[in-house]
Amino acid sequence: MSATTAVVTIKTETSPAPIFAKNTTIGSRGKSFLVLFMKNIMPTTKSVYVTSDNGTDLNITTSPNLNPLLKSQIDRQFIHVLSYQHVILPSSMELESFRKEKKAILFETSNDVFVISHDNGSYSTGSTTHIPLHQLSTEYIVISTPPSNSWNSQLAVASVSDNTTISITFKMETNSPLNIGGQIYRSGDTFNLTLDIFETYQIAHSTDLTGTVIKSSDPIATFSGNDCNTLENFGACDHLIEQLPPIESVDNTYIVPPYSDDRNTKIRITAMKNTNVTYSIGGVSQTLSLDVTSTFDTHISSTQSCFILSENSILVTSFGLNSKSSNMGDPSMTIVPGIHQYLDYYKIVVPTGYVNNFVSIMIDASFRGSVQINGLPIQESAIIFEETISTGNDTFNVRSITVTEGEVTVSTVNGRGFGLMFSGTKDYEAYGFSGNSLLLHRNRFE
Repeated sequence: MSATTAVVTIKTETSPAPIFAKNTTIGSRGKSFLVLFMKNIMPTTKSVYVTSDNGTDLNITTSPNLNPLLKSQIDRQFIHVLSYQHVILPSSMELESFRKEKKAILFETSNDVFVISHDNGSYSTGSTTHIPLHQLSTEYIVISTPPSNSWNSQLAVASVSDNTTISITFKMETNSPLNIGGQIYRSGDTFNLTLDIFETYQIAHSTDLTGTVIKSSDPIATFSGNDCNTLENFGACDHLIEQLPPIESVDNTYIVPPYSDDRNTKIRITAMKNTNVTYSIGGVSQTLSLDVTSTFDTHISSTQSCFILSENSILVTSFGLNSKSSNMGDPSMTIVPGIHQYLDYYKIVVPTGYVNNFVSIMIDASFRGSVQINGLPIQESAIIFEETISTGNDTFNVRSITVTEGEVTVSTVNGRGFGLMFSGTKDYEAYGFSGNSLLLHRNRFE
């Protein structure tokens, strides 16, 4: 499951100042993050991991109007983080649908950090990388999956300033009616609301909401996924959640690595505008046309990767499926970083309690040997998958590597950018997140 991180400075208790602030930080590193927890189908431990290069001071702040007893369990000031901090937050901060709540949590640090959230329940877990406040924007497209059984797809928004007006224009796979406050909404209808700083709102529906468009007057944080879901009518359900990147920040070129433990991957390509897309699997290329907000799904096995190139920007989401040969892993959800947003350094905490943990690395094949994990060259014996992808004049190396729980630093010795995605499994449970959910900054690849 996922948790989010954010830090806020409150000027007054009656009229708090906006917490949105621009800076020039690149990648998913930043100094302020807004955290919220979407609904899970069962009680969970809500963890946030903050990782720092050289140490940082951490403040955690909630709304001045939050229940005082609950607020006292969350707010903390001047935590000195030497390398990483694991924060566990109250389960009562989980969102309820169709209610304005003051459940956003602000994590603020003195130096740039990475933030990962991990919402872990018994057989229902999800994780996401979080996007710094300075990279939030005003337009997003929702990604979810068609719900099975009585489960729901869901989306959530959180405001970073007062009087933020938000419009949500629904796209519904089955055009099922959605009742919000006694009013019926169908596909194509728009729901409007206004949120103040720290306020959140969650929407749940019995049909897939992929392609729903969220717009706001001021920058907001948005999340989507499913409270729990099975995929491809196989296996058990797991919580699916990701913080969404702004429409303006997504790429047009992607490499999707496979999931391990004999898990196939469902790849969802979502168009930000009308576009032609070419995708290649196993040396075979296919081309298709997508209209704005429309989606195309394809699949790869645990021994394949996929290269995707679009004329215009697209959002690519990777869903790990249940293992075909064991109980290892249920569905997991990860937004894939585009190749123009690769970084040359990541410091992440791999969550504890999983049987297998993996990191997938995507890099220009000429620089295969430049990648180090925890300051050491990658051991060949730790590589469980490797493939070379050639497209046009470019050749890429894709590897999946076993790693242990705890801090993991991945970097290149020459400053070359590369893509990074994490996953892990145990019986009937899986997580997945990218090293970089912030797709805005085009750097260090070309």
